[in-house]
Amino acid sequence: MSQKTAADILKEASKTFLERNKIYGDNYKSVGRVMKALFPNGVNLKTEEDFNTWHLFELVIVKITRFANSNLKHKDSIHDTAVYSAMIESLIKEDK
Repeated sequence: MSQKTAADILKEASKTFLERNKIYGDNYKSVGRVMKALFPNGVNLKTEEDFNTWHLFELVIVKITRFANSNLKHKDSIHDTAVYSAMIESLIKEDK
């Protein structure tokens, strides 16, 4: 079995993109609009913890918008929101 070439990998990636795009549409173009609506004054991230939480929060938003773009049908996207939300909660330090 020969090793895949870069061209082979790009063809596979293109196929995956086209398949996902049928489900989600150009979701990557809508996430910025949602984030701007949620944070009209921007965000202030300073610590590693801030960035880790923000990263996971963005993934929640991506999954929610994908779920919306699938006409509320794509179970994987909504399941992923639960996973990312649990990960966020594990990062939140509770005030004692």
